[in-house]
Order: sequence, then C-alpha cells, then structure tokens
Amino acid sequence: MTGLRLQINPRSTLRAVLAIGLLVMLGANLPGHLSYDSVAQLYEGHFHLRETWGPALYAWILGVFDSVVPGTALYVTVSGLILFTSLASFTDLRPRTSWWAVPVAALVVLTPQLLIYQAIVWKDIAFANTAIAGLVCMSHAARIWPKTGRRWLFLIAALLLLAVASQVRQNGIIVALLGAIALGWIAGAAQGAQGWRWRKGIAYGVGGFLAVAVVGQAMTVLSVPPHGPPEPGVKTGLRIVQNYDLIGAVAMDPSYRLPIMAADDPVDTAMILQRAPLEYSGRRVDFIDRDQALSDALWKMPEAASGRQWFDLIFKHPALYLKVRWEDFRWLVAPPVIDWCLPVYVGVDAPAEKMGPLKLAHRYVQSDIELSNYSSWFLDTPVYSHLFYGAISLILAGLFLWRRQPADIALAAMQLSGVAFMASFFIISIACDYRYLYFTDLAALSGLVYAAVDPDFRRPRTQGAER
Repeated sequence: MTGLRLQINPRSTLRAVLAIGLLVMLGANLPGHLSYDSVAQLYEGHFHLRETWGPALYAWILGVFDSVVPGTALYVTVSGLILFTSLASFTDLRPRTSWWAVPVAALVVLTPQLLIYQAIVWKDIAFANTAIAGLVCMSHAARIWPKTGRRWLFLIAALLLLAVASQVRQNGIIVALLGAIALGWIAGAAQGAQGWRWRKGIAYGVGGFLAVAVVGQAMTVLSVPPHGPPEPGVKTGLRIVQNYDLIGAVAMDPSYRLPIMAADDPVDTAMILQRAPLEYSGRRVDFIDRDQALSDALWKMPEAASGRQWFDLIFKHPALYLKVRWEDFRWLVAPPVIDWCLPVYVGVDAPAEKMGPLKLAHRYVQSDIELSNYSSWFLDTPVYSHLFYGAISLILAGLFLWRRQPADIALAAMQLSGVAFMASFFIISIACDYRYLYFTDLAALSGLVYAAVDPDFRRPRTQGAER
C-alpha cells in the first residue's frame, strides 16, 4: 500500500487523466471522421496526385500513414498522441504540480475540441496540434537552455513542427512569427546576471523564423508529386477572397458598380452586378457557387481586372471594404447561429469515385450519432465561443509574461498566437465553419492546463533558465 500511495500525486494523476483521455478519444472515434476535404486529400496522398488546392504537405502526410496502415486510424492516433503528450509534458516545465491541474485537465479532455475534434481528419487539427507541440518544445528548450545538447534537440523538434504548421494553414506562419519573437526573448535573456544580450536575441529570433520558413517551403516542394502542378494554394485563395469581397461590396452598396471590371468585361460585370445581392452572405463564400452564372462570370473575369478592382475597393472605398470584412468576420468569431457553421463533423462521406479506390465505406452509425448529440450539449455555451477563448488567452498571456520564467515566454507566445491567428481572419475569412479557429480555442485550453499545473504567478526573485 505504501508503494501505491507514493504513486498517487498530482503529477502522475494528471498524466493518467490525459492518458485515459487519449484512449477514450481513440476508442470513441477511430478510424476517424472524414469529410469530402479529408477524403480528397487522402486520395491525393495515396495516389501521389494533385487535384485540389489543399496543402500538398498535408496530403503527403496522410499518404505516408496510409502506406503503413491503410486508412486514417494510424494518423489519428499519432496526431492525438502529439497533443496529449504535449499537455502531459507541462509537469516537467514547473517545479511542482498542483492538484488543480487534475480537474482542469479532466474537464478539458471532455470538451468536443479534444474528445471529438482530435479524430477529425482536417488540416485545421493538424495545424493546431503541430503549432502547439512546436511551442511546447520551445518551452522545454527554454527551461534547460544551458544544457546545449538537449536544448538543440528540443529546438530542432520545434523547428520541424512549426514548419509543418506553417505549411498546412496559409496563415499558420503567424505562429512561427510569434514563436520567433519568444525564442529571441528567451535566448537574449538566458545569460542571467550578465544581462540581456540583444544581438544574440535578434540572431535567434530572426534565424528561427527564417529557418521555419525555409524548412517549411522545402517540405512543401518535396511533397508535391512528380509531374504535379505548381502549388496554387495562395494564388487561388487570394482570388477567392477578392471575389468574395467584391460580391459583398456590390450586395451592401448598390452604388458600387465595379468600374474597372466593367471597362474590361462589361457583359460578365453586368451579370455580377445583377446577381451578387441575391447570393452574398457573410456566412460563407460557397453560396456563390449555387449560382452557376454568377460563378462563371467571376472566374471568367481577367485576373488583372479583378485584382485592380479589389485594390480600388480597399484604397478608394475603405469604409465599404471594412463593412464587408466585418460582416464576414463576425460570422466566424461570433456566429449568430452556430448550427449553421458546422460546429462538428462525424462519420465518413465523400463521392464514391474518391472513396471506392481507397476502399472506404460511407459511415454514419450509432456511435457517430451519439458523438454528434454529445457536442450539441455545448452549443451556444462558452465552450464553443471563440471570443471566450480569445479572452482567456489574453489573460493567460498576461499572467505568463508577469511570472516570466523561461518556459512561460514560449507559452505566452502560444496564447498570443491564438489571438493573432483569429485576428488575421478579418482579412481572409470566407466561411464561418468552427474549425477555422480551432487553433485559437485549443491554444487557450492548453494554456489553462499549463496554468493549473502551477497556479502560483508570483514573479520569482531570480530569472533565467534552470541550471
């Protein structure tokens, strides 16, 4: 009994809760949930093709796991393990583990964000997991900074994880930028009594950011299949945002007549002016595709004319541009009706021509229904509120920066990355789907677990990495 009692402590109990949470998540969801996007990218990875403008690196990752164990069960397991291991490692970042961490972690693993979303095969979940794991690795490097060998192992792991994150989400580079600032701060302050070393801090920060950008781009280049088309993601995404903004501008202000586009292609511009008010919604850009004539007119418009018209909207009609962007953004961060914004996805569904060659079967069974019902308990509560999580992240970032231990700096960067990532969608939002801001919410939930591990936020007398 004595040996058993010795094992019952906050540190081991927290890790047990997270291990059980991982097993429950896998047991309830394997082999995972796949929408059309999931199956399309798995198809590309399996057959080494490029048919969509989704990230080539994510398709390649799915293909690698599929080549070992067909399907997505292995991928979901490893992806979940990355996140849950990162959370469990928080106990190594603080000198003690509080019992508060146990109930907080238990509540966190019971949220749909961990219990269900971790098994959805979307790039948004891959981005969130790798971004969080990368910053957690950086926090471990900060804690043991003087131990050069171990520090560089953690920094290399952080580099690879953040490089993946920067490539599977177009605006994921924001996390790398905040992480680089944190790395520069950590490196510059790591000299303790010798004072801040600005050159070293700047070198680490700039070098770290460039390394993530270069390695990430190299990963993408190497993941594109032979003879595949060049990566169209950013270019295509920008054109979609431009079209959405211009449609919104016409719908919100009938006096805005698209003069630049009209001079280049009057017939298609007339079609856009006529039909835009009927199809625009801040909920999602996809509604435009319901009107084939409108969609054809938009994409037949010369790219240069659309681009000039978009810049005209931004710089000559900024109030209208901001009005359009606000309408799209508010639907994403605080949707009036969250049920319209795909708050969860369960089952497997995609066209037969994609699923057949992969030997996938359509699935929506009783367990999927129960998971969907479970998630519905949390709709219209703070558990599904991006603004709630953004507020939590700002508070946690303030607490971590006040305490300002080396590991705190990287985890403050995680919280600020979540808020900055959410803010970036003011410019690029095209749909209100919950998953787009999954990283923001997961960063806040992860931060709550870290804060609960050692909720003593008094600033210590001595600063610097552990020696």
